[in-house]
Amino acid sequence: MGNAGFIMAFADFKSPLSKSQVAKTLSSQIFGGIEFCEKDVDGEHDLGTLCLVQDFLGMQVDLLGEDGNFTLEIGTIPSASVSEINVVCDLSAMLKQGIDQLREFQLFRVDK
Repeated sequence: MGNAGFIMAFADFKSPLSKSQVAKTLSSQIFGGIEFCEKDVDGEHDLGTLCLVQDFLGMQVDLLGEDGNFTLEIGTIPSASVSEINVVCDLSAMLKQGIDQLREFQLFRVDK
């Protein structure tokens, strides 16, 4: 069994658009036209989750949310051949920067 790194990112944002419109916008503006589809539900927590129809740069992409509040999650897919994760690379800042440039979306801000 080998060791590996893990890539992840998440961004919470709001938008007046419907979930399907949010998915279309993200697809065209961030994910090079890869479309979203309904995710196969393994448990209740995945209910209503959309995912890209194919991996984006080797990562799984999920869109969750409703009522104007959304979360975009990205992560490498775990492998049975990897016994230990040595490094976690968090790309959230890059993802949030991309979302922040879309006028239809507003990131949740945390005031310090």
